[in-house]
Amino acid sequence: MPRPLQSELSGFSDSEILARVKTLVGKERAATLEILTHLNEVERRRLYLSLGYPSLFEYCTRHLGYSSSAAGRRIHAARSIRDFPEVYAFLEKNEVTLITVSLVASILTRENRNDLLLRIRNKPQREVEAIVADYRPPVAFRDRARPVSVVVARPRGTASVSAGCSCPSTPSTGSGISPNMVNAPTGPLAGSIACSTIDEDEPGKTTADADDCVSKSASTSPAPRIERKLLVQFLASEAFMEKFEEVRALLTNKLGKMSYEDVLEVVLDAFLEKQSPKRKSHRREKQRQVRTEATREKTNATTSPSQPPKAVVPSEHTRHIPAAVRDKVFVRDKGRCAYSGMTGERCGATHGLQIDHIVPYGRSGRNTADNLRLLCAKHNRMEAVRIYGSSAIRRFQRKGTEELSGGNTR
Repeated sequence: MPRPLQSELSGFSDSEILARVKTLVGKERAATLEILTHLNEVERRRLYLSLGYPSLFEYCTRHLGYSSSAAGRRIHAARSIRDFPEVYAFLEKNEVTLITVSLVASILTRENRNDLLLRIRNKPQREVEAIVADYRPPVAFRDRARPVSVVVARPRGTASVSAGCSCPSTPSTGSGISPNMVNAPTGPLAGSIACSTIDEDEPGKTTADADDCVSKSASTSPAPRIERKLLVQFLASEAFMEKFEEVRALLTNKLGKMSYEDVLEVVLDAFLEKQSPKRKSHRREKQRQVRTEATREKTNATTSPSQPPKAVVPSEHTRHIPAAVRDKVFVRDKGRCAYSGMTGERCGATHGLQIDHIVPYGRSGRNTADNLRLLCAKHNRMEAVRIYGSSAIRRFQRKGTEELSGGNTR
């Protein structure tokens, strides 16, 4: 099949595009398996040595151009296939992924292979990580917070931390600390600044080695801005993390992308707002001032000619959705996007949710729970384009989209 240009794809129907993508994914999986078997042969023959590389990892990163994390996953998977042929069959059927295989590679043995492979079959990464923990010896942790020095992002328009480093700078807000920075220096940073951060779009993916990052930036960039932070460590139960992720999803719908630090700060502020004696005193003082001002205005009003109040005419058709109705829709849809595709698969996204009118507001749709549903921003926009057309939607782009706390886009 010849490789089409992007412009040529416009001639295909939706069903043809989806069918082609599925075919390509199958080819990609077959190609990946073929690469893994070839990597095993490269390692068996030590072909990387003749090319000037000291290891298969260096060959994969420097010669083949894989990132550190991508190379590591493929090497782990290739060696697992070599030692345990069953892994090949699981990968071929897409019952495990390169990430999940790499997670169990270090604990996979001839004694546990059957049980372990069946346990991780068709499991997402987080569940596999929990399974792996069952096979590792227990470790002792204690709650602690210790100072670390981290590289923070520079303002837009200024020089980057490292012109030759592919690592994203650590954000100045949010968590700001990578789990890989446990051994980060706490004193002057002579030349070992940790640039390692976690890629949230691909869990488990980390940037290149910190020493390489520093060596690349030393001669090409000004000294990076360093900020002192606290590296906080504590153990949490699964129930705690479920609550945390629920709160994080709710906050993200209102405030945008939230780091761990952002979430905990909002929760702590909310608690202090209600329980802190200092804040209670400040709130009472403000209320006293409001009452005093209201009394003064009332006194002044009695000395001036009274005017009849303006009549308020209620609107029969309004965009305002009562909070009680919004909450009912949110509970009914379980805090997830309710859109179902052609196959009946529900989207289920928990972030960026918006209230959507099934019968559009612009076509006299009512603000009742049975005419409302939760949709993620992308599916809400897709539905708006389907109903009104892309040209009509473009006219409203500058107005932006209203999040769950403020309403809907249609």
